[in-house]
Amino acid sequence: MRKSLLAGAALGALIMSAMAADMPPAALPAFSWTGYYVGANIGWGSVDDDGAPFCVNPAGVLDGPGCVTNNVPGAQTNGDGIVFGGQAGYNWQAGNWVFGVETDIQNADLNGSVNITGPFRIVGGGPSASVSNFTADEKVSWFGTLRGRAGVAWDRSLFYATAGVAYGGATVDQNTIFPSVAYPSTASATKTGWIAGGGWEFALTGNWSGKVEGPYYDLGSISTSGGPTVPAFGYVGGKNFDVQGEIVRVGLNWRFGGPGYGY
Repeated sequence: MRKSLLAGAALGALIMSAMAADMPPAALPAFSWTGYYVGANIGWGSVDDDGAPFCVNPAGVLDGPGCVTNNVPGAQTNGDGIVFGGQAGYNWQAGNWVFGVETDIQNADLNGSVNITGPFRIVGGGPSASVSNFTADEKVSWFGTLRGRAGVAWDRSLFYATAGVAYGGATVDQNTIFPSVAYPSTASATKTGWIAGGGWEFALTGNWSGKVEGPYYDLGSISTSGGPTVPAFGYVGGKNFDVQGEIVRVGLNWRFGGPGYGY
């Protein structure tokens, strides 16, 4: 009897072992994007300027007789450069939907410049001096954002849209130069506007994720103008600059709370 029981137990163990070997492995719980995170990013950005030069003549008329800067062709300071910085945020997942908020602060080296040689057409008739020049420079040195995020997750992949408030520092200068007089000026300001775009984030491990995103920012415009280096001439020269452009950046995030499964 004892031998039969032992033999039956051994046979049962063998059968259970065989059945376990044939069963598929237990499925891991779905990846969860819920939680806080911090990270860093680096990328490329542009400055897309559509602003025009302007002039005020001694009679106070904008682009009036005697002015030339409104006739300077191609006077936009389009440029680009590097951006890098850090971000922090929080995600909340409901089903496949993921909602969150993110803030970031960026160092930037976005530069645009232009140097155009005349002669330029004078309002009211005639050309300016053949050695006249118009120069302008624009730089965005830093910016930050506070954005909402909304997206759809497929396990470790998250495709999202993002939009919110943007702010940053811009410095501009311009100069219209003639043989006997020039009209230089410069200005700096902290500007506020908006940013919107989209991206893809992929969970590399339970805590680490990488992302790539491409937002567009618009911080409005900034103007600068100045009188002549020889006061008797009485004109004022200036330019409007747009502070806007595209950003493409990659980032790495560390998610708090352990592996992103089932929490």
